[in-house]
Amino acid sequence: MPHNKVRNDKERLYKKELEDHQVAILDVLENNTTDAEDIRLSRRAILNVLEDLEVNNAILEQKTIELEQSEQNILHTKAISDAILESIGDGLVVVDKEGRITYVNQAFERMVGWKAEEVLGKSIIEVIPRESEKGEIVEFNERILTKVLSGEIVIADLTNPFYYIRKDGSRFPTSSIVTPIILDGEIIGVVETFRDITKEKEIDKAKTEFVSLASHQLRTPLSTINWYTEMLLAGDVGKLNSDQEKYLDEVYRGNQRMVGLVNALLSVSRMDLGTFVLEPEPTDVTALVRGVVNEQKPQIDQKKISLFPLFGTNIPLIQTDPKLFRIVIQNLLSNAIKYTPEKGTIELSLDLINKKKTLLFKITDTGYGIPQNQQDKIFTKLFRADNVREKDTEGTGLGLYMVKSIIDNSKGKVWFESTENKGTTFNVELPVNF
Repeated sequence: MPHNKVRNDKERLYKKELEDHQVAILDVLENNTTDAEDIRLSRRAILNVLEDLEVNNAILEQKTIELEQSEQNILHTKAISDAILESIGDGLVVVDKEGRITYVNQAFERMVGWKAEEVLGKSIIEVIPRESEKGEIVEFNERILTKVLSGEIVIADLTNPFYYIRKDGSRFPTSSIVTPIILDGEIIGVVETFRDITKEKEIDKAKTEFVSLASHQLRTPLSTINWYTEMLLAGDVGKLNSDQEKYLDEVYRGNQRMVGLVNALLSVSRMDLGTFVLEPEPTDVTALVRGVVNEQKPQIDQKKISLFPLFGTNIPLIQTDPKLFRIVIQNLLSNAIKYTPEKGTIELSLDLINKKKTLLFKITDTGYGIPQNQQDKIFTKLFRADNVREKDTEGTGLGLYMVKSIIDNSKGKVWFESTENKGTTFNVELPVNF
């Protein structure tokens, strides 16, 4: 039945009831009152009441119409919102403050294999467990979603991929964005959108394999150039004049830079392919760091940099891979030298902390620093900050990527603080019993 007809029928019934009440009341008054003036006044009062009732009824009807229209608008808006959420190609899940699922979209159902009615009200860690690339379960307290719920600002680490587990037990690599839901200044839940990056991982693997193959092929001719250049510079085939020696020295140094780049590319490709195996052994890290400092002493002296090393006492042998730990120290020290102007200062220290359970290596320079708006990219592959590229300092953009990969795989952590034009401090922590 149309809405207008229903409303008109209600109005007619209402008026009929009013008229019936009016007649009944007047009959009572006329039968019980003999005073004509009283009857007239009572009649007027009753009519006024009835008029007020009619006005109130009209207002009520208008409010009812407005409420019905508002309800229709809300339902229409909700339908549009639902359609938008369902059309999103990424998986979308909403959880409350306790981590219980309150909404999922169709892409979520399609990607993880769970239906909405199967997961609503359940804990997200029960529905979609999260694993590291090595297959280790990520505990609820360590998940980005949990940290965002607690109010922590989290920057996603794209160099450290993770996996979600489907209903059938299979897993897929995932990229996600987690955003807090804030009401009256309080976080009441989070929204997470995620997508399957299997194809991207396959493409990245193919590129890495290509780089590895190309680097291997480049090493032989570069080694040959290096060998013959050293022979010529040593005078093994005759004495060179000053110009010949100058130009040949440029060739030699250029070739050395190429060898360094190729070696770095090979190391990175091995890490990305998972063939860069850790081989921990008892290592005298103090002697190792001193050795790296001595190797780079000529560059330190050439730039007249003041170096202040500080080594803790009684540092025991640490279970770590000496080759990889050397790469970490070499990269951090060479960066400090490279990005510190002449007559600058570098401080480095090595000591035990956390009741001698953790080894801390710290290096501070008075160099160019890292621009604030680029600090979140510092550990990404091939990244070099704008301020050092402008100064034309040498670098591949691979060193810090390797440092982080090595430290992450050694169950340690690396972080930094930096102010542009004032300097940078890098910190590396490693567990003593790794």
